[in-house]
Amino acid sequence: MSIDGGRLNAHNQRTKDFRRRKDGKIKGSTKRRATSNEKIEFDSIDPVELEKIKNAIRKKVAKRRRIDVLLLIISGIIAVVLFFLFTEKYSS
Repeated sequence: MSIDGGRLNAHNQRTKDFRRRKDGKIKGSTKRRATSNEKIEFDSIDPVELEKIKNAIRKKVAKRRRIDVLLLIISGIIAVVLFFLFTEKYSS
């Protein structure tokens, strides 16, 4: 009879099974890697269309950044106002 009640054996079995299933897969994904003879061919994209897409993404990011900064400033102002209100109320 084993000392650990078979828990170590079960752990080793799970580890081996995980390594066996992991072989050939990209980390964090269920997709398998392409072998050396399988080349992935991407569709060619028009440079003008690509630039339009990039500009649209940049505009969205800039808008989100402005909103985040504005909300941060507003929350800071509210925090300062509340701080002064409570310190004046309890200082007397």
